[in-house]
Amino acid sequence: MVATVLVATIVLAAWTYLVVSYDSPLGTDNVVVIDRSPTSNGTSDILATLSFEDGAEDLDWASMLIEIQVAEQAYTCSFGSQSVDVDEDVKVNSRLSSDGVTFSTTIDATSEDSFAYFSVPMQGEGNESNHTVRASKTDVFFSEGIEWMYLSDISFRDVDSVNKSELSNSTTDRLEWYSYDLAAHRITPKDGTYVLLQDDMFYKMQFMSYYNENDESRHISVLTSALVPEEHPALLDPNLVVPSPCLIETSGDTVQWNATQSITLREQNTQICDENCSLNINITYEMIAVKTENTE
Repeated sequence: MVATVLVATIVLAAWTYLVVSYDSPLGTDNVVVIDRSPTSNGTSDILATLSFEDGAEDLDWASMLIEIQVAEQAYTCSFGSQSVDVDEDVKVNSRLSSDGVTFSTTIDATSEDSFAYFSVPMQGEGNESNHTVRASKTDVFFSEGIEWMYLSDISFRDVDSVNKSELSNSTTDRLEWYSYDLAAHRITPKDGTYVLLQDDMFYKMQFMSYYNENDESRHISVLTSALVPEEHPALLDPNLVVPSPCLIETSGDTVQWNATQSITLREQNTQICDENCSLNINITYEMIAVKTENTE
């Protein structure tokens, strides 16, 4: 009896260690160095220059969010546009990433009795008759009428076209979008990208996580974008997207932040900082906070 209890205790301790010490595949080990710039009472000041410490990796702008915090006010930095703040008490919450064309969306799939409905064209909560995907716990289904395909070996960044004849119109089965780690008791999204056709427009979608920032399960996060990004209906809706008050400037492109490149953050027709401004810069990558260091 004692031996049985001892074995059970050891097994429980080992399992607990695996769960507690779980290392998320999301995020980056990059460290961002922040060099503050002097500011005035104008509306186009350079606020800071950002670069990576040595040994960094390239990062996709589609998975990045940069915010400047001044007192109680937060300002989003991007290559042009930002999402309009919405009511937090909703089942679907979308934010425009730093690239200005990709949306990072969290779906509250905690209900066991009903689905949460997400509309990719609207970038918000849909309903039973108008949605792209519906989710409850790990169960995710496409809406009837959606045509789709799954690309298991192509990253979200690299998907820019599709052969329409290869799309499936089967929407009765739930999506096999994740794998389950029995040892760590974790849901891990698969690496592939879904391509969707809805209302004559092509979109791409990648599942990112099953957990929110508090590591609570049943909060499904996805990246979505139109295959022709600038034609996304949500980007043309002033109720959803407005010009960003903080502009990202780079000598590179809007696809990746190269490991050796510096970027600048500049006010865009908005006074974020005056002469005596104190600010904090918060950066997340794949929804995970990025470590920052300020120069003296």
